[in-house]
Amino acid sequence: MLRHPRRHGAAQGQRLRRGAVLRLRRGAAERGERGSVAVFTVVFAIAVVLLTALIVDGGIAMNAKERAADIAEQAARAAAGNIDVAILRGSGAAVIGPGACALAAGLVSAYGTHDSGGVDAVTGATMTGCAAPVGSDTATVGVRITTQPLIGGILGGFTETARETATAQCGITRGATC
Repeated sequence: MLRHPRRHGAAQGQRLRRGAVLRLRRGAAERGERGSVAVFTVVFAIAVVLLTALIVDGGIAMNAKERAADIAEQAARAAAGNIDVAILRGSGAAVIGPGACALAAGLVSAYGTHDSGGVDAVTGATMTGCAAPVGSDTATVGVRITTQPLIGGILGGFTETARETATAQCGITRGATC
């Protein structure tokens, strides 16, 4: 029986390549390197996941600081916007009326209950201080916001706290008495 030389040579070449691969595998197993790539892959994957979680936690911390500043500004504006209408009508001066700090506290509390979902959820928003004396033109509000970092949620009860203070002035100061 005649065999085609190209087909016969290809089959023999495949057998030689398989034999070389088997010898390489046996050599790695004899040196104790079998599965070392799998171990490296697992360790590297865990490291990548932890680094990604740290990056996300850094973003959560920066976002909490911005949120605290934003809510402090909004609460200070609300307190400064609580103008005593009787004094405004009588003398034309825009001054802060009674209940300005209660108004700011309500705003901070509402913010904490409405923004409690997602990865960077606010777990607590409290007003740490309010200085809006009746008859003055300036309101200062301090706010503390608490969030739960991603790694903190996995490893235990860690929280991230951001504190900010903002000051707002009532009325228009261009020629008007405030």
